[in-house]
Amino acid sequence: MGAFSHSTFVFPHLTIAMTLRTLAALSLTLGSSFAAFAGTPGIFQGQVYRDQKTAPGWIYVQGRNSLLRKVEISRARVVYAASVPAAERAADPALDLTQGAEVRVTAEQDGAGEWRASRVEIIQIRRHSAPQSRAQAAPGKAL
Repeated sequence: MGAFSHSTFVFPHLTIAMTLRTLAALSLTLGSSFAAFAGTPGIFQGQVYRDQKTAPGWIYVQGRNSLLRKVEISRARVVYAASVPAAERAADPALDLTQGAEVRVTAEQDGAGEWRASRVEIIQIRRHSAPQSRAQAAPGKAL
């Protein structure tokens, strides 16, 4: 009888420890599966690339390694970096997301592999001026 009562004393202690370990393992498994389904934000930098086929609300960003990423920006917050002088900034920063602008994008990749931006920071503006005629380029010289 003494051995049986000793067993009942030890058994509840092991049951609690085993239950706690099982719950911890279950919590860890569920937590990691939720993290796998949630998009992990990524930050990348490059130049804006646009052509006639670029849909409204989308841009392409070409990185230093020439990788081209398609990025949805319709819901993104577009801001200027401190490096962009106030005199060069437009009232709406999205207007400066033009060909060649240097940007830093914070986005999540969806299930289809496309990037959904939450923030686009314009690091450097590229404004294309109208081409000058040869007379304007070299005043005083005959053509």
